[in-house]
Amino acid sequence: MRTFGIAVFATCIALSLLARAGAAPHYYYLHPNDVDLTVLLPPPPDPDSVQEQADDKKVANVVANRTPIELADAMDESKRNVFFFAPSVGAGFAPEHLPLTTAFFKRIGSDVESFVGTAKSYWNRPRPPSVSEKHGSYPSGHAAFAASTAIVLAEMLPEKRNQIFLQARLFAENRIILGVHYPTDIAAGWTTGTLAVSTMMRDKTYLRDYKEARTELRKALGLPA
Repeated sequence: MRTFGIAVFATCIALSLLARAGAAPHYYYLHPNDVDLTVLLPPPPDPDSVQEQADDKKVANVVANRTPIELADAMDESKRNVFFFAPSVGAGFAPEHLPLTTAFFKRIGSDVESFVGTAKSYWNRPRPPSVSEKHGSYPSGHAAFAASTAIVLAEMLPEKRNQIFLQARLFAENRIILGVHYPTDIAAGWTTGTLAVSTMMRDKTYLRDYKEARTELRKALGLPA
């Protein structure tokens, strides 16, 4: 997918801002000029709009009604790491057994994080009121991680697809429980992760690394090639 005119210009501005901040992104599999989030994502809700009010209300209600256990679980399960999915994948899914898989998903995660960063800089949506973090809220990087990782992992392990996606959605929704993202951030993050992976899947290096990681993973789990 190619970008056009003002869309390319907007992405270049975002990349330039990151570079000036000393955080110029490096990509392994994703070619960011092939897909432009400023074109493919809707903008976040306007301040004081009906959608913005709905977002505020949803976060406030969830935060007010969350239990201590839900909060503790959301905090414990907020690290962006493919091995978060160990309960869905099963015994043997650990980094010490899977060096190729570990490296492969780290590269995917790095690409997605950089990709999300350009969009966050472009829209610069404020976080929910109680959050001190200043990094943009839209789209959610955790939701993008959840979607992109689940898509690739489920492709490697179709036998475990349902469990993997259930965990991914819970991981993304935890950001609302923690009060650090709005529902529209989560939805946009999920779309972002999907777009990122669909673009990576056309990259030759990705395809090579995917094949090696898949072979390693299925062997470690005792599954047929």
